[in-house]
Amino acid sequence: MNKRLSALVAACLVAIIVTIYFISRPSLVIDEGEVFPEELADEVYMEEPLFKFGIPVELFDIQEGRIKRNQTFADILLPYNVSRQDIFTMDKISKQVFSVRGFVPKRKYSIFYNTDSLDRKKAAYFIYEPNDIEYIVYQLTDSLGVFREERKVEIIERTMAGVITETLDHSIRSEGGSAALVSAMADVYGWQIEMKMLRKGDWFKLIYEDRMVNGQSVGIGNIIGAEFNHLKNSYMTYGYDEGNGIEFFDENGESVQKAFLRWPVEFSRISSRYNPSRYLKMYGRRQAHLGTDFAAGIGTPIKAASDGVIVARGFTKPNGNYVKIKHNGTYTTGYLHMSKFGKFKNGQRVRKGDIIGYVGNTGYTTGPHLCFRFWKNGRQVDFLKEKLPAEKPLSADQLLQFEVAMELTNKRLDDIPNTWADKTISASNE
Repeated sequence: MNKRLSALVAACLVAIIVTIYFISRPSLVIDEGEVFPEELADEVYMEEPLFKFGIPVELFDIQEGRIKRNQTFADILLPYNVSRQDIFTMDKISKQVFSVRGFVPKRKYSIFYNTDSLDRKKAAYFIYEPNDIEYIVYQLTDSLGVFREERKVEIIERTMAGVITETLDHSIRSEGGSAALVSAMADVYGWQIEMKMLRKGDWFKLIYEDRMVNGQSVGIGNIIGAEFNHLKNSYMTYGYDEGNGIEFFDENGESVQKAFLRWPVEFSRISSRYNPSRYLKMYGRRQAHLGTDFAAGIGTPIKAASDGVIVARGFTKPNGNYVKIKHNGTYTTGYLHMSKFGKFKNGQRVRKGDIIGYVGNTGYTTGPHLCFRFWKNGRQVDFLKEKLPAEKPLSADQLLQFEVAMELTNKRLDDIPNTWADKTISASNE
């Protein structure tokens, strides 16, 4: 009993001593007037430097702008005391990455510069943004250099459902959907449904990828699955990758697409059809029009209609900038009046949907459009009337995996709420 009492008394004494120690111990209180050692001050107040395009912004002033028509690299940078010799050198070395002669009006640029004691501005970096994802860094310091960089792209799956009241374009865009999404849907269903023949009450549901950079949408990724009800007939489409990229199949694993895109230019309107005896008012005579004209704004992307090899890429007075693609022993396509070419060169292989150029107004033309030519066995024919081959169906060993993916997609499509009652469109994150 005495031992237990002694142990209890000892424990109490230890607790009292520890408590007194902590109460009397000076605490670390930061007074506003207190001066810290330099090491501690750095630890407390050190902040991460801010970067833009990978460059620390605290070291430079920044001037932002947009390329003007006919404006050159020299026009922009001579006021920032970049020497003509450096501009000449940059012109040469930039060709391997992104030529300074390839700037497009209205695209964004940024100049990072310093100002010396005589109030003279000196550019250190010039940044050109050819699109929403890429940016080109032109280093203008002692060591000249050109670098192509990409922003991080976040893929977000979204759903959309809607009923047609006017057109598919109207239904999607009136609720914030993009022209790219309209084009993607037109590509997927182009050979099953005539988009110009939609009726009020037709409806659709779809699951798609939205590509985001810094919280802003920069384009559409893949269509994962869709249902389109046209004239009370339901058309199901499922995106599936056998290993060569996403292709689209129906519920039986049959391809819903032809070997050729129906719209080689972003969804637009047909301004002139194939006509062997078209009357040309501007010339006062008849002359065959052996192509299909797609009216679109200058700079609209033009896509390769199918897999193939570029066999011609150049300029002629009638055709302007043009590209010709040989797809196989039977089919060849031509793309006329481009404002500029894509990245693919003569002799290179392209895949269906690759961007080979941009709509323009070059050559003999009265307005911006793509003149699309189509050869079958060496003779130009009407593309819109041709019975074109379908893509191959899924192989037997892929069919089981496809069916599993299809069931999951069907469940997700079923879960998208109908909005037909009030004739609105709904879009949501998944």
